[in-house]
Amino acid sequence: MNRPVKELYDVLKRLEERGYEAYLVGGAVRDMVLGAPIKDYDITTNADPNAIRMAFQDHKTYDLGKKHGTVTVLAGTTKFEITPFRLEDDYRDHRHPETVLFTSDLKDDLKRRDFTINALCMDSNDQIIDLFDGIRDIENRQIRAIGDPKARFNEDALRILRALRFEAALDFEIEAETKKQIEECAYLLECISAERKKEELLKILCCQSAFRVINENLRVFQAFMPFHRITRTRNNFSSPFYALAYLLRNEKDPDLRSLKYSNQEIRLIEELIRSSKIDISDDTHFIECLSSLDQKDILRFLNQYHRKDFNDRFEKLRPWICTLNELKIDGKTIRKYGYREKQISQIKQKLLDQVHQRKVNNTAEGLESCLAKNPSLLS
Repeated sequence: MNRPVKELYDVLKRLEERGYEAYLVGGAVRDMVLGAPIKDYDITTNADPNAIRMAFQDHKTYDLGKKHGTVTVLAGTTKFEITPFRLEDDYRDHRHPETVLFTSDLKDDLKRRDFTINALCMDSNDQIIDLFDGIRDIENRQIRAIGDPKARFNEDALRILRALRFEAALDFEIEAETKKQIEECAYLLECISAERKKEELLKILCCQSAFRVINENLRVFQAFMPFHRITRTRNNFSSPFYALAYLLRNEKDPDLRSLKYSNQEIRLIEELIRSSKIDISDDTHFIECLSSLDQKDILRFLNQYHRKDFNDRFEKLRPWICTLNELKIDGKTIRKYGYREKQISQIKQKLLDQVHQRKVNNTAEGLESCLAKNPSLLS
């Protein structure tokens, strides 16, 4: 089990010394049990926000979650988000609770959470409190909702995508009743903002098990993305945008703008999709395509795509892959061969075509030689 930073114990003990309960809670404890790196430190306590601030007067604090009473404390170089035990009720729009009430009962706080593996907490003596069999679910490698899964998803429909993200990130399976309710409640994703759906999807697409999860929950994803069954079992793409381009490569005009993808992201995905159509058995087509695309991302994408011989072909044809601006000739040289100023751009395009067809090398000597041998290049 991974050890948390030493400042955690200082924070927990300071609250305990003032007569309060305090526990590390949620993903940090789950990750400790799994032996994974701890990303965020969330603490739950029966101290109210004022008491939390009073306890850490000598620390830098931030009130970043006033509605929930969260006080962020900086101890050393680590941020600890400290939140009072709370109850949530009367969820509106299948996403946000209408009322947030503080409580003195730890169980009340834990039972409002989404999944058993996220309801673990730990005290300053490293004792883990597990009220909903989260440890057993970790051992069984499964995601299970706390209590009634239908109620959990109706409260907050984003939990549907969170469940699928945890399944992909941890390579777990979703418990049968939880999975059933994910499928039956998929329509609730209409209530979730496009930004949040995009954010969760990109996190899922960072995981190696993403394609398995998408295949097994295809109808859920189709509620907001035009995905189809995938033949790959593992996602070996290094970027979620590469994986997304792979998933959308056969889709005509996917509406990414309505899902809040930026113009830059859309351009990248469109270029990646274009590159997936490259016929690497046709040298001229290969050279022309690679010359017109952003090679840094395209090369990485195609190396991770299903074209096993792409690297060899690229290295073989690299000398002829270039853009108009990369031609090793300037207007002054072209004018020496009798061409007028307004003809220079046409001559450069003709020379680029010659390079792409591998009739001439993209060198100053090669291009000048081509001009010398072809005095009527425009005819």
